[in-house]
Amino acid sequence: MKTFSFVLILVFLISCKEDKTFADDIVLSFPKDEKLTFQEFNDDLTHRGTSLIYIGESRPQIPVKYYKYILPPVKIYENKVEDSKARKKIEDSIQLAQKSFFRAEKIKIIETNKVFTNPLNNGNLSIFVREKDTIPLYKQNYKTKEIKIYKAFPIFIKNISTKVLKIPTDAESVNLWILNNKQFQYIRNSTYRVVGMGSAKIPYFELKPDEILVYSCPYFKKGEKRKAKIRFNNAESKEFEMSIDKNILKKLREGFLE
Repeated sequence: MKTFSFVLILVFLISCKEDKTFADDIVLSFPKDEKLTFQEFNDDLTHRGTSLIYIGESRPQIPVKYYKYILPPVKIYENKVEDSKARKKIEDSIQLAQKSFFRAEKIKIIETNKVFTNPLNNGNLSIFVREKDTIPLYKQNYKTKEIKIYKAFPIFIKNISTKVLKIPTDAESVNLWILNNKQFQYIRNSTYRVVGMGSAKIPYFELKPDEILVYSCPYFKKGEKRKAKIRFNNAESKEFEMSIDKNILKKLREGFLE
């Protein structure tokens, strides 16, 4: 009987050890008195800001602040610009208002003419989703400068290889896939399309061995529970359950068929 009990305890300890992930001990800090709302369908059409929270070595605590851009935007002014001091004062006041929501540091961007030969997949990336944790997703209306705060959950991605990985700059967010009609379907909370111009050079940033990326993914308005998973290039997370309003699936189908 004692031997049987010892075996059960040993199996339990091994299973606990296997279930523990690199993201378990990371605390994401943010003000707890903020009012979070569900993002409305197509609401992010007028918003700026990425879903990327952090790049770097794993830390026990990471503040929830977002990179506003991955590639810095080009500032274009009219020929008749205002006085430079007045313009700087306005820009400084906007930056001050954004300070608690967006990161001040910029991402180091590298450009290459070569096609990436080391694809991002589950052989070099580990993805862990904490779908039951609610964190804020900050977005800014580029017209009114108003900050929107949405309900989201965190995604942790780790470089588990011994090589420095090249992360393309279009990785402003992770991709959510929902099981629909027995197949996983790419889902987002909008139908608009962004068309960019091609470039001779490929911009990217680096992720060193054991470094992590932290993203957020907005919750959808609640509906029926479905199986879901996160994809990042060719890497995938384990499946998890997520609630989604079936009207969103209908809007996506109608929007892409137009």
